[in-house]
Amino acid sequence: MSDFLLGVASFALVLIPLVILHELGHFIAAKLVGITVLEFGLGFPPRAKVLFTHGGTEYTLNWLPFGGFVRPYGEDFVKPKSEDEMSADRREIMERGIKNAKSVFQAGPWERMFFMAAGPGMNFIVALVLFILVGLIGQPFARADVTVYDLMPDSPAAEAGLQRGDVILELNGEEVESADQFNEMIANHSGESITLLVERDGDTFEAALTARAVEGTDIEWAYITTVEEDMPAFEAGLLPEDVIVAVDDVEITSIEQLQEYTREREGQAIQVTILRDGERLVIPITPVEDSAGVARMGIGISPVQPAAIGLTAVNVDAETYTRPLPFGEAVREGVDQFVETHRLLFQFVQDLFAGRVDPSAARPVSPIGIGQIGAPVLDQTLEEEQAYPIILFAAMISIALAVTNLLPIPGLDGGRILFVVIELIRGKPMEPEREGAIHLIGVLLLLGLIVFTLINDIVNPIDLDSFR
Repeated sequence: MSDFLLGVASFALVLIPLVILHELGHFIAAKLVGITVLEFGLGFPPRAKVLFTHGGTEYTLNWLPFGGFVRPYGEDFVKPKSEDEMSADRREIMERGIKNAKSVFQAGPWERMFFMAAGPGMNFIVALVLFILVGLIGQPFARADVTVYDLMPDSPAAEAGLQRGDVILELNGEEVESADQFNEMIANHSGESITLLVERDGDTFEAALTARAVEGTDIEWAYITTVEEDMPAFEAGLLPEDVIVAVDDVEITSIEQLQEYTREREGQAIQVTILRDGERLVIPITPVEDSAGVARMGIGISPVQPAAIGLTAVNVDAETYTRPLPFGEAVREGVDQFVETHRLLFQFVQDLFAGRVDPSAARPVSPIGIGQIGAPVLDQTLEEEQAYPIILFAAMISIALAVTNLLPIPGLDGGRILFVVIELIRGKPMEPEREGAIHLIGVLLLLGLIVFTLINDIVNPIDLDSFR
């Protein structure tokens, strides 16, 4: 299937349902607080047909298949209606025999805020449910040969006879599948006697030891995964599988610390201490600015930690597989992934404003751009015959929709919430005509941005290779 067809399919499978669910959140909230909903539409006008009418609400099918909308009494999409514009709504209410109709502006401020926040709230809920669903149907897991990379002298691991290059198969009879999992297992057995099943030169043996805190337990070192050609690290002789443990005699405690230290020393020689083949080497490197103006050495890194038994384990020959999780574990994993996604999102925003991220990485995308990103994701889903790639993609897009709609911009849910906040501060609402004019301007600006991003995504398509 072509990338174009995959993009269209991913758009239809992901974005359209998420927009409908967003509007369903508004609809449910309106019903809960008693706001009269005149129409719940699938797609956008012009109207194709009225499907049915229930509870005073028309359920309609519309010609533009880009999601849906809710039309409450007293509001035209996102713009409050003036007194003159309300007459058409009143006629609809009378014709349908609706009693005790309640407009948006007859609702209290907190009721309106709940109604407006319910759309993004539904997207957050959907994202959480999708993360949990991934765990239930088959969560991707990394399986690797967890290999001893380095040993601390006089540590429990060294005293138990472990050597560099040993592969750790089990801990207390439980299979070890990744270095991160191994470190977590060790942390859970702090102060306890443990038994490791170890493979060396094709033979296996057991090593008994006691997990205890050792110097460097909380340290997070930088394991080099890639070295870019023609960059300072390459010219200095750094290699994949080297581990950076210090710079300028400053012990590395986190990946973020190393990155920050490097960014602040463009054009300055720094002494990088690495572990290689069990030895510590000091290599001078001078970071240079990349195309985004960020000082870098030119390496890809991932975190590794010395375990509480005095060794550093890394993944070798890693592969990914899927495994359904029990319900309780799936919920825990889903919640963790939901929280971590938001942490990374806010970290990205902080890095963007701090100039640590190339602004092009924060490029706004149109529905076409979403389709371009979704194309390789759907392709992966079909190739692997696994649902988790497209489900995870949908969860990310759902969060993006929620966060975007909460921005305090007129025309968006966040802008409408802002007006309620202003009303609470002033003690009285703004005139509908004035608020409507401001929202209309916001909608026009948003439409302009959409047109710009549409053209940009057509003229400068998103690099799909980066998503494969």
